[in-house]
Amino acid sequence: MKILCVLLLLAFHVFQAPVFAGVKAEEHGVIKPMPRSQIVPAQSRVNNYASHRFLIQKGKKSERVEKKGKYWHFRYLIKDANGKIDRTVSREEIVQNYKEAALEKGGTILYEAGYLLTFSLTRKDGGTTWAYLSAGNGSYNLDIIDEAAFRKQLTFGAEEMMRALNEDGRVAVYGIYFDLDKASLKPGAEKVLVEMVKLMKNNPGLKIQIQGHTDDTGSDEHNLNLSKRRAETVKKYLLLYGIEAPRMVPEGYGEKKPVAPNDTEKNRAMNRRVELVKIN
Repeated sequence: MKILCVLLLLAFHVFQAPVFAGVKAEEHGVIKPMPRSQIVPAQSRVNNYASHRFLIQKGKKSERVEKKGKYWHFRYLIKDANGKIDRTVSREEIVQNYKEAALEKGGTILYEAGYLLTFSLTRKDGGTTWAYLSAGNGSYNLDIIDEAAFRKQLTFGAEEMMRALNEDGRVAVYGIYFDLDKASLKPGAEKVLVEMVKLMKNNPGLKIQIQGHTDDTGSDEHNLNLSKRRAETVKKYLLLYGIEAPRMVPEGYGEKKPVAPNDTEKNRAMNRRVELVKIN
């Protein structure tokens, strides 16, 4: 099968595109359409910030993970010389083209089944691009999210936390260490927790959801329970310093929202985190 180049990392091309809800539909900077593809304006859109649930493979099961960032949805038709849909370009060929192009650029295939494909690419800015392809004969849909570069906050102070909450609506906080498989705090965790106390005292109108996240070690149920208890531990610590209970909502997400694949210890450590999410 002839493999076509659909990912051009060094090029950024804005094609002649229609306007959707006042926003010009720009071609994605990395993931390109196949040759002879024409966009369907009424079925395509670009949002500066949105969420999408991507289908991924996890062991023998498949599940959907939610990612947020700049969002593109494209509907493409592959046309022949007469301007008709070229159904000789099979959906298998379309999937294979994108798969080979993603792998060539160091991407990761997260799901593949028939005419469906999910893959991710790490960008130069440290962020991750997620893509979901649904192909038909001579046509295909692409859903793309540019997830923001991950903010790893090991020495994050109260001011930086507030800045991230204002800009992104959330901030990942590292350095709150717990005993292995427990919700009890390790010595040293107070260095970060004190900054969270400052954050809440310096911004008396701020309300947050305290999210606990784990890696995928252990069962889903166990991780969900553990992450919830850890989030509650953080809330209890802030309560000791006079932060009002209604301003804090603890919640556990277990392994449901990883920020990196659970394939190395470094990545698993990134997934073990507390996140603060601003409640409007």
